[in-house]
Amino acid sequence: MGYLFAILSAFMAGILIVSGKWVLDTISPLALSALIFPIGSVVLAAAMLPRQRYKRIFALDRRAWGWTMLFSTLAFIGIWTYWVGIKMMDPTLASFLNRSETLVTIALGIVVLGERFTKKEGWGAVLVLLGIVVMKITFRGEYSTGFWMVLFSAVFFGTAEFVAKIAVRYVDPLTLSLLRNIATSIMFGIAVLLTGTSFDGAGSVWWGVLIVAVAGPILTRPMYLYALKSLALSKVALIQQSQPVFVALLALLILQQTPAPREIIGGLFVIGGCLFVIIARKKRK
Repeated sequence: MGYLFAILSAFMAGILIVSGKWVLDTISPLALSALIFPIGSVVLAAAMLPRQRYKRIFALDRRAWGWTMLFSTLAFIGIWTYWVGIKMMDPTLASFLNRSETLVTIALGIVVLGERFTKKEGWGAVLVLLGIVVMKITFRGEYSTGFWMVLFSAVFFGTAEFVAKIAVRYVDPLTLSLLRNIATSIMFGIAVLLTGTSFDGAGSVWWGVLIVAVAGPILTRPMYLYALKSLALSKVALIQQSQPVFVALLALLILQQTPAPREIIGGLFVIGGCLFVIIARKKRK
């Protein structure tokens, strides 16, 4: 079931990114985020009603709340900046670049948990960094800001994954997903008030917003957390490398968008480097 949840999470993330790219042609990244997380909160709250699962929330201790709020804060920053980046660039390229979050997660394991970094893993890291450099050199000028926003978001997503693996020790995935949705809903609501964000045009893409809400806060993240609870982080990260494949196919079919060959080469370096690091780490263990 862990493997099933991991591959479904990668597929749903593909739907999330492509449908989000379409919606972002009409509304802002902040407006989109402020709409989808309240929807996700309501649906997951309803899922907590059977057998009074909501009582799990009141049973959480201080440590569980601490990891949950840290995870939610990292996710808030990562999600906002990722949507900003996707709005500015090809979704497949954004997905390729975002895979570098794997390197961040593994680096945190080394720094925080004192894990060793082998020579083979080092070569994988070099490939990832080389891929990022190649992508930056070959990127079209209009993608430059989007490039840095997605790379910035990858740092926060990678850190969030590391924190999530710890959080699921103390909070079950469904409860953690609900609390993350509620917390980010509040954060995005405050951001909307502070920035005076407009929701003009949201009515014309309401069904796209609904797809993003279902694919993201309601399905992708809970599936990912269930996979994380069942499998080692390295195994989940390995399966997550398939996400750009789903994004590329859906972007081609739905948006008729495809990156340039040189940009794809850079993306493949990133994916290849991540795979190299993950496989080397699994063999060492």
